[in-house]
Amino acid sequence: IKPASEPVVVDKPKLFAAYTAEQILALGVPPVFIEQVMALVDTVGLNQLESVMPAEAWEPLHWLAEGLDYQEVLEEFNEHRNEPVDTNDFIEAIERSKRRFHVVENEQELLQMLNAPLEKWRVFLHPSQRKLVESPANGPVRVLGGAGTGKTVVAMHRARWLSQRLADKPGKKVLFTTFTRNLAADIRANLQRLCSREEMARIEVVNIDAWMSEQLKRHGYDFRVVYDSDEGRRKCWSYALQQVPAELGLPENFYSEEWQRIVQPNAVYSREEYLKVSRIGRGTALSRIQRAKIWPVFEEFRAQMARAKLREMGDAMHEAIILFKEKQVQLPYSSIVVDEAQDIGAPAFTLIRSLVPESPNDLFIVGDGHQRIYRNKVVLGQCGINVRGRRSKKLKINYRTTEETRQFAVGLLTGIKVDNLDGETDSSNDYLSLLHGEKPMITYASDFKEEAATIIKQIQALLANDVRSQDICITARTKHAYERYASALNDAGIETYNLGQDSGDSDQRPGVRMATMHRIKGLEFQYVFLAGINDGVVPEVKAISSDDPVEQRDALFNERALLHVAATRAVKGLFVSSYGVPSTLLTVH
Repeated sequence: IKPASEPVVVDKPKLFAAYTAEQILALGVPPVFIEQVMALVDTVGLNQLESVMPAEAWEPLHWLAEGLDYQEVLEEFNEHRNEPVDTNDFIEAIERSKRRFHVVENEQELLQMLNAPLEKWRVFLHPSQRKLVESPANGPVRVLGGAGTGKTVVAMHRARWLSQRLADKPGKKVLFTTFTRNLAADIRANLQRLCSREEMARIEVVNIDAWMSEQLKRHGYDFRVVYDSDEGRRKCWSYALQQVPAELGLPENFYSEEWQRIVQPNAVYSREEYLKVSRIGRGTALSRIQRAKIWPVFEEFRAQMARAKLREMGDAMHEAIILFKEKQVQLPYSSIVVDEAQDIGAPAFTLIRSLVPESPNDLFIVGDGHQRIYRNKVVLGQCGINVRGRRSKKLKINYRTTEETRQFAVGLLTGIKVDNLDGETDSSNDYLSLLHGEKPMITYASDFKEEAATIIKQIQALLANDVRSQDICITARTKHAYERYASALNDAGIETYNLGQDSGDSDQRPGVRMATMHRIKGLEFQYVFLAGINDGVVPEVKAISSDDPVEQRDALFNERALLHVAATRAVKGLFVSSYGVPSTLLTVH
């Protein structure tokens, strides 16, 4: 009888086997944790250390485990990055790690930090972001970062820093621009809290469309700039569709999508240009002969618009560049800061590039492709803006939402490739939240009345626990939808305040905030309720009703991103509810 063979014990490879203890210490890990860290075999053990290690020590280990290059992690987290690092100098490594931490002196100080009013957090710059704000750049800088990582705050502080550098340059200004009027108004209000009167006088805050329209009017532009909803524009498009070549059998919405995705963004003004332009990203292939037959539709549309003295935004931006050049318009801007860059399209970025000469500190661009809720994709390099290499930065720490809310929001975008605003892919899993809390509460109701009753009960509980009504927001897909919830709350004796398209959000005015998901982009609240997340509502049927599969896919992404953005407005708690058949977007959870 053969004796039973002894079980073979296989040592698992260590998680950080590629690094020395001195290298780990140089990242800021306290010596007391070194033995445990070097013994780790997987990320499960690393995650268990999160609750006992200082955040600034655990975070670089997390990124190493995720596969980031050691030097990149060292530069990200080590404030002495410009000093040579001797990884064999054990004593210096220990001293370096001690300098990494701020010790909270007592529980009261900790509570003050965590419970500071939102208006203070809206301008709070984390010390780790200061170097990004105050570093001179040789050209354009692009900053990416997930929701809550402080992109807008960084942009505001950058604008202030740039303004301070203009103190001895009379007449020079910083232009701070974003996509919507509401965001521009919110940013202006926060900058006024942050800046002195003199600093603020050198910063102009305006959304790009409004800025361009005002400038064109000032320089004698003879056309009215309109959007898709304008009645005159609709008539012009209707006339243009009479040129549709019936033999191609293409649906009418193909032509509007082709105009919006190919003709306008690429500034195509002639048949010859249309025959050559790249159509990558469109679901319907076209031969040169088919393109030639289609072009008269767009030619007629422009002719009709010209007769009516109308211009669409993309054409107006292209003409603004030409007008400013021909008239040799001297603009006062030495630098431009761009917020929410993912929603600003190619025509706008081409215009922005033309407004300031290529020079140090000329453009500072922040955005996140995961939050693109309008269909304006851009490749910055194609607009003359080079941000490749060291002028591309990424914020990786979420200071707003809890990790539980972040995971819910990121889960809404599972399996979707997202661009980095310059033609490459950007990840949604390379940032984390410092705060932890309850998982988002998801409830399903049989009808609207039952859902509204649940929301009312949850809000009453928050108010009873001394949460201010203005720190709570109910958001829905449409204005009509949130107004129904507002009526239900009012009937229950709960005051509400509607955040309309043109209304600001005064923190001093009481009332549960009511808004569309588009309206709360750029805002934050202690508690957010995503209401009416029903099938057929989110995603909105009309928004994804294209015959082109690629267009439909992009539209569905925008709807997912909209829900993602709305969810990440919550600081402490997120409530999600539906009635009837819930949205398919909730099934991923």
